[in-house]
Amino acid sequence: MSTNLDDASKTSEQVHNLVVACCDENKLQEYTTYGSLVREICLQAGVTSARHAIQLSTGHYVVSQYTSPGVISVVEVDGQVIHSYGQSQTSDVGQMKCPSSLAVTKNDDILVADEDNNRILSIIRSTGCVQELALSVDGGIQYPSGLCLDESQGRLYVGEWSGQCRVLVFED
Repeated sequence: MSTNLDDASKTSEQVHNLVVACCDENKLQEYTTYGSLVREICLQAGVTSARHAIQLSTGHYVVSQYTSPGVISVVEVDGQVIHSYGQSQTSDVGQMKCPSSLAVTKNDDILVADEDNNRILSIIRSTGCVQELALSVDGGIQYPSGLCLDESQGRLYVGEWSGQCRVLVFED
């Protein structure tokens, strides 16, 4: 498939750009895979301490706010907040503490590395339900700071920055 990656009007399904969260400047930057800046998005009221961002298939962006209690926000291309997820009203997982990395499923559900709670959360966007993923690992997950979801292989990779500094691989 031939795609002009410099065409910012293409949908996120056609191009795979890099989204950078600029914490100190409270903005996002979107770059092509060739390093060309596509756009800067100034995050509006309600979003602070942006740690990680990823684009949804809708073109909106998911932003983790590295705060305690933590918040995950979905924002439009103009930086306005569409929806925020904090403590779930439909589950008992409690508050997020310093959510860091994000991954998004093909259904646009959100996976969150809840760093200071040593767990991975799943946010089901259709219901707003937040639940902890049951991931079994010796010694438990220690400060998860990186996520990579490979749905084609049925794998979730979790990078830890503390403890044994492992990359954990979970299947299915």
